[in-house]
Amino acid sequence: MEEEDPNWPLDADVGWGIRASEYFEQHPIRNVVGEDGVEIDWEGEIDYGLVKEINCLEWESFAFRPSPLIVLVFERYNRQLIACLVASENWKVLKELEKAAEVFWKAKDRLPPRTLKLDINIERDLAYALKVKECPQILFLRGNRILYREKEPRRSDELVQMIAHFYYNAKKPMCINDAFLSPPC
Repeated sequence: MEEEDPNWPLDADVGWGIRASEYFEQHPIRNVVGEDGVEIDWEGEIDYGLVKEINCLEWESFAFRPSPLIVLVFERYNRQLIACLVASENWKVLKELEKAAEVFWKAKDRLPPRTLKLDINIERDLAYALKVKECPQILFLRGNRILYREKEPRRSDELVQMIAHFYYNAKKPMCINDAFLSPPC
Protein backbone atom coordinates (compact mmCIF):
# COMPACT_ATOMS: atom_id res chain seq x y z
CA MET A 1 0.00 0.00 0.00
CA GLU A 2 1.41 3.35 -1.02
CA GLU A 3 1.14 6.48 1.08
CA GLU A 4 -0.70 8.34 -1.68
CA ASP A 5 -3.30 5.56 -1.97
CA PRO A 6 -6.83 6.91 -1.24
CA ASN A 7 -7.49 3.82 0.93
CA TRP A 8 -4.57 4.73 3.20
CA PRO A 9 -5.81 4.62 6.85
CA LEU A 10 -6.06 7.94 8.66
CA ASP A 11 -3.89 6.86 11.57
CA ALA A 12 -1.19 5.35 9.36
CA ASP A 13 1.54 7.63 10.70
CA VAL A 14 1.26 5.94 14.06
CA GLY A 15 0.89 2.27 13.17
CA TRP A 16 2.51 1.63 9.76
CA GLY A 17 -0.84 1.67 8.01
CA ILE A 18 -2.61 -0.83 10.25
CA ARG A 19 -5.12 0.12 12.91
CA ALA A 20 -5.05 -1.89 16.10
CA SER A 21 -8.76 -2.61 15.77
CA GLU A 22 -8.21 -4.01 12.26
CA TYR A 23 -5.35 -6.17 13.47
CA PHE A 24 -7.37 -7.69 16.31
CA GLU A 25 -10.32 -8.31 14.00
CA GLN A 26 -8.01 -10.44 11.85
CA HIS A 27 -6.13 -11.99 14.79
CA PRO A 28 -8.53 -12.17 17.73
CA ILE A 29 -7.24 -13.06 21.18
CA ARG A 30 -8.94 -16.16 22.49
CA ASN A 31 -8.98 -17.50 25.99
CA VAL A 32 -7.40 -20.87 26.65
CA VAL A 33 -9.79 -23.81 26.80
CA GLY A 34 -9.20 -25.99 29.85
CA GLU A 35 -9.12 -29.77 30.03
CA ASP A 36 -12.86 -29.87 30.74
CA GLY A 37 -13.65 -27.89 27.56
CA VAL A 38 -14.62 -24.70 29.42
CA GLU A 39 -13.04 -21.46 28.22
CA ILE A 40 -10.83 -19.83 30.84
CA ASP A 41 -11.92 -16.19 31.10
CA TRP A 42 -9.30 -14.48 33.27
CA GLU A 43 -10.44 -10.99 32.25
CA GLY A 44 -14.08 -11.63 33.17
CA GLU A 45 -12.86 -12.91 36.51
CA ILE A 46 -11.59 -9.43 37.38
CA ASP A 47 -15.07 -7.92 37.38
CA TYR A 48 -16.82 -10.48 39.53
CA GLY A 49 -15.69 -13.23 41.83
CA LEU A 50 -14.95 -13.82 45.48
CA VAL A 51 -11.19 -13.67 44.96
CA LYS A 52 -10.06 -10.10 44.27
CA GLU A 53 -6.97 -9.50 42.15
CA ILE A 54 -4.59 -6.93 43.59
CA ASN A 55 -1.27 -5.32 42.74
CA CYS A 56 1.68 -4.46 44.97
CA LEU A 57 0.36 -0.94 45.63
CA GLU A 58 -2.81 -2.39 47.16
CA TRP A 59 -0.98 -5.04 49.19
CA GLU A 60 -0.39 -2.96 52.31
CA SER A 61 -4.04 -1.97 52.65
CA PHE A 62 -5.12 -5.63 52.44
CA ALA A 63 -2.38 -7.58 54.19
CA PHE A 64 -1.69 -5.94 57.51
CA ARG A 65 -4.98 -6.53 59.28
CA PRO A 66 -5.72 -9.15 61.91
CA SER A 67 -8.62 -10.71 59.98
CA PRO A 68 -8.06 -13.93 57.97
CA LEU A 69 -6.38 -13.51 54.59
CA ILE A 70 -5.88 -16.12 51.89
CA VAL A 71 -3.71 -15.30 48.87
CA LEU A 72 -3.61 -17.30 45.66
CA VAL A 73 -0.40 -16.71 43.73
CA PHE A 74 -1.10 -17.86 40.19
CA GLU A 75 0.24 -17.64 36.67
CA ARG A 76 -2.36 -16.35 34.23
CA TYR A 77 -0.35 -16.81 31.05
CA ASN A 78 2.66 -19.02 30.57
CA ARG A 79 4.74 -19.01 27.39
CA GLN A 80 6.03 -22.55 27.84
CA LEU A 81 4.86 -25.49 25.78
CA ILE A 82 2.65 -26.72 28.60
CA ALA A 83 0.87 -23.37 28.93
CA CYS A 84 -2.58 -24.86 28.48
CA LEU A 85 -2.05 -27.31 31.34
CA VAL A 86 -0.58 -24.64 33.62
CA ALA A 87 -3.39 -22.18 32.91
CA SER A 88 -5.96 -24.90 33.42
CA GLU A 89 -4.41 -25.94 36.75
CA ASN A 90 -4.31 -22.33 37.97
CA TRP A 91 -7.93 -21.88 36.91
CA LYS A 92 -9.02 -25.03 38.78
CA VAL A 93 -7.27 -23.89 41.97
CA LEU A 94 -8.96 -20.49 41.69
CA LYS A 95 -12.40 -22.06 41.26
CA GLU A 96 -11.87 -24.42 44.22
CA LEU A 97 -10.75 -21.48 46.39
CA GLU A 98 -13.86 -19.54 45.37
CA LYS A 99 -16.09 -22.48 46.37
CA ALA A 100 -14.34 -22.74 49.74
CA ALA A 101 -14.60 -18.99 50.39
CA GLU A 102 -18.29 -19.07 49.48
CA VAL A 103 -18.92 -21.56 52.31
CA PHE A 104 -17.65 -19.02 54.84
CA TRP A 105 -19.42 -16.09 53.16
CA LYS A 106 -22.73 -17.94 53.55
CA ALA A 107 -22.08 -18.69 57.24
CA LYS A 108 -23.71 -16.04 59.43
CA ASP A 109 -21.81 -16.73 62.66
CA ARG A 110 -18.25 -15.79 61.68
CA LEU A 111 -16.23 -13.24 59.75
CA PRO A 112 -15.35 -14.71 56.34
CA PRO A 113 -11.73 -14.74 55.20
CA ARG A 114 -10.56 -12.16 52.71
CA THR A 115 -9.39 -13.80 49.50
CA LEU A 116 -6.92 -12.26 47.08
CA LYS A 117 -5.03 -13.36 44.01
CA LEU A 118 -1.90 -12.03 42.39
CA ASP A 119 -0.27 -12.92 39.10
CA ILE A 120 3.35 -13.95 39.61
CA ASN A 121 4.31 -12.65 36.14
CA ILE A 122 2.96 -9.16 36.84
CA GLU A 123 3.69 -8.79 40.57
CA ARG A 124 7.19 -10.28 40.59
CA ASP A 125 8.46 -8.14 43.46
CA LEU A 126 5.53 -9.04 45.68
CA ALA A 127 5.86 -12.74 44.80
CA TYR A 128 9.58 -12.52 45.64
CA ALA A 129 8.80 -10.85 48.97
CA LEU A 130 6.31 -13.63 49.73
CA LYS A 131 9.00 -16.19 48.71
CA VAL A 132 6.81 -17.76 46.05
CA LYS A 133 8.73 -19.42 43.22
CA GLU A 134 6.17 -21.80 41.73
CA CYS A 135 2.50 -21.60 40.94
CA PRO A 136 -0.22 -22.10 41.87
CA GLN A 137 0.31 -21.59 45.58
CA ILE A 138 -2.16 -20.65 48.31
CA LEU A 139 -0.88 -18.68 51.29
CA PHE A 140 -2.78 -18.50 54.57
CA LEU A 141 -1.91 -15.27 56.41
CA ARG A 142 -2.85 -13.59 59.65
CA GLY A 143 -1.61 -10.06 60.17
CA ASN A 144 1.87 -9.84 58.69
CA ARG A 145 2.64 -13.55 59.13
CA ILE A 146 2.32 -16.44 56.69
CA LEU A 147 0.80 -19.35 58.59
CA TYR A 148 0.98 -21.95 55.84
CA ARG A 149 1.89 -22.46 52.16
CA GLU A 150 -0.20 -24.90 50.16
CA LYS A 151 1.62 -25.95 47.02
CA GLU A 152 -0.65 -28.83 46.00
CA PRO A 153 -3.98 -28.33 44.22
CA ARG A 154 -6.76 -28.99 46.75
CA ARG A 155 -10.48 -29.60 46.45
CA SER A 156 -12.83 -27.04 47.96
CA ASP A 157 -13.80 -29.32 50.87
CA GLU A 158 -10.12 -29.69 51.82
CA LEU A 159 -9.65 -25.92 51.59
CA VAL A 160 -12.69 -25.40 53.84
CA GLN A 161 -11.10 -27.68 56.45
CA MET A 162 -7.79 -25.83 56.17
CA ILE A 163 -9.44 -22.41 56.50
CA ALA A 164 -11.43 -23.64 59.51
CA HIS A 165 -8.24 -24.94 61.13
CA PHE A 166 -6.12 -21.82 60.60
CA TYR A 167 -8.73 -19.19 61.38
CA TYR A 168 -11.56 -20.75 63.39
CA ASN A 169 -9.76 -23.20 65.73
CA ALA A 170 -10.99 -26.37 64.03
CA LYS A 171 -9.18 -29.70 64.15
CA LYS A 172 -6.09 -29.97 61.94
CA PRO A 173 -6.98 -31.81 58.72
CA MET A 174 -4.83 -34.63 57.38
CA CYS A 175 -4.04 -32.72 54.17
CA ILE A 176 -1.85 -30.15 55.99
CA ASN A 177 1.85 -30.88 55.50
CA ASP A 178 3.77 -29.97 58.66
CA ALA A 179 6.85 -29.08 56.58
CA PHE A 180 5.04 -26.04 55.17
CA LEU A 181 3.73 -24.75 58.51
CA SER A 182 5.38 -21.59 59.81
CA PRO A 183 6.96 -21.93 63.24
CA PRO A 184 4.92 -20.30 66.04
CA CYS A 185 6.00 -16.84 67.18
